[in-house]
Amino acid sequence: MKTSPEITSLIDGIRNDRVHGASQLARQAAQVLKTLAKQSQTESTNQFLMELREVGDELMSARPAMAPVFNIISRLLKAIPEKSAGTDLSSLRQVTTTKADEAINDSLQAVSRIARYGSELLTGGDTIMTHSYSSTVIEALKASHSKHRDIEVIATRSGPGRTGERIAHELGCHGIPITFIDDAAVGLYIPNGNKVMVGADRICADGKVVNGIGTYQLALVAARAGIPFYVLCETLKFDPRLRSDEADLEEKEASEVSEPGRLPPEVRVKNPYFDITPLELVTGIVTENGVLTQGEVIKYLEKYPD
Repeated sequence: MKTSPEITSLIDGIRNDRVHGASQLARQAAQVLKTLAKQSQTESTNQFLMELREVGDELMSARPAMAPVFNIISRLLKAIPEKSAGTDLSSLRQVTTTKADEAINDSLQAVSRIARYGSELLTGGDTIMTHSYSSTVIEALKASHSKHRDIEVIATRSGPGRTGERIAHELGCHGIPITFIDDAAVGLYIPNGNKVMVGADRICADGKVVNGIGTYQLALVAARAGIPFYVLCETLKFDPRLRSDEADLEEKEASEVSEPGRLPPEVRVKNPYFDITPLELVTGIVTENGVLTQGEVIKYLEKYPD
């Protein structure tokens, strides 16, 4: 079944997005199914369900490192047929829209709760270092700033993309004092901070954290300096399907690291977008259900809901 140009464009937008965090892209993926429900040209429920599955499969494979994109779509692909059994095409379209809206709202509510829990970990005078764009971390820092006007943030460049600039822009516009540094300066500036907060794109079956490239280095530096390292993420990002050694770290264009032709052809340029941080370097994972310790994370993954 041929996917419409608009749906293809929306999926490509998610696949090529280098700015937004995993939760936002998951919500965008659910929004694609809403668009499909509105614009599909299929004439029967069976045809629509086939198209829904095809588009869902494309969405789930668009960002392999980002568990919430897979999780939110796989849950919708399970829930929509179950909820719409025996209904007509019009009702099926409405069920798709309703279930997608519910998934989006659940994610937004989770982020709001995490922001509250995360802000409670901060006190007046704190300087927080962050790395790799996370809408959840942004919301937590904004919530903390509303209570503690004297917090400050050190934001890294966060790899070859412009995600670090977005962090600095959003927090700076909110009135939070920001120091913006290159990733290579993390070791130099870590003594100026007293907490680290980052997001996550996946919590693997072995508890390890997949996040923007450079997170692992920051965790190592924070551990060496004795600074608490918190990961803020909704449980939608927990993925008991894959261990960390099975995770796709999304190798991207070498040209982002070095312009073509500037280096001899014998030089291999690598550009992974994500890395893996061991759970033992993480002080706690802040979820919508509260702060989970290392042991609690593993227990949660073992009984992760379908």
